[in-house]
Amino acid sequence: MPSDMSRHQRGFTLVEVLVAFLVMTLGLLAVIRLQPELRQHAELARQRSEATRLAQQDIEVLRGFVQIGIAGSAPAFDAIAAASYAIEPDALGSPRYMVERRVDVGAVPNARAVDVTVRWLDRAGEPQQVALATLIAASDPALAAARLLPR
Repeated sequence: MPSDMSRHQRGFTLVEVLVAFLVMTLGLLAVIRLQPELRQHAELARQRSEATRLAQQDIEVLRGFVQIGIAGSAPAFDAIAAASYAIEPDALGSPRYMVERRVDVGAVPNARAVDVTVRWLDRAGEPQQVALATLIAASDPALAAARLLPR
């Protein structure tokens, strides 16, 4: 009868438990090893988002002109020009961003072709950049609402 009892016993052996523990340990080590790389990619994505926001902000400031010719201190279409400036790091540890704006006056008639490039060094010291390009038309802002008037 003892031989029948041993055939019907079910359960895990010590070897099976050790193999399961080994597999689980290897999986946890892989996740722990991957964590710093995931964090680095998340930080780079945040930096790219900030650089894109800075480039968009520069373009939107240029689009906000209220007159065509330069007269006084109001933003003017004719004042759209190349520029370069730095944005210093903040207390949260963001990098130093360099914003460079190039303007091509003759590319399109009655418009300015604007290229804004934002450069920075990531945590590993590798150079990164984001570039945006746009056209800004020389339409008189005083006539902007004229299209809404009935004919």
